[in-house]
Amino acid sequence: MISLEDSIEINTTVDHLYDWLMNLDRNFPKWNANHGKFLKVTGGNAVGDIIYFEECVEGIWYKIRGKITVIEKKDDFFTIEFSTMSGIGTITFIGQKSDAGCIFTHIERFGSRRPLVGGLINFMLFKVLARKKANFELILKDMKEDNGNLKALLEEPKAK
Repeated sequence: MISLEDSIEINTTVDHLYDWLMNLDRNFPKWNANHGKFLKVTGGNAVGDIIYFEECVEGIWYKIRGKITVIEKKDDFFTIEFSTMSGIGTITFIGQKSDAGCIFTHIERFGSRRPLVGGLINFMLFKVLARKKANFELILKDMKEDNGNLKALLEEPKAK
């Protein structure tokens, strides 16, 4: 299993960050010029709901359909997670209160965790079948860019 993670401190509230992410159907294209559409396929943000998004990273299109698996919100913390319909990918967003606002952590995990056969499955997926899309350095670079863009978007002064 491959796990990529990047965090950034954003001068905003946990609630504002959470609300922004819960409205990705409106905000996803604002997040990065390479982001295409984001759809709430089954209409909501509840555990079990289906989402779909498109993103182009260095000329490679990723069209992802997934199921929301975790929505947890407290006053100073949240977790939003979904798993791809294929079962080989998970994206997690975590917001945690900090002295300067909040820490946003973006985690992407790829591959099978199944004992014994997981290594073979991962090799076949990432080294043979989907080698071009499994460029994890490029994906991590894109995650860092997204985090910087999110910080800029949420910290920009409000128009009066």
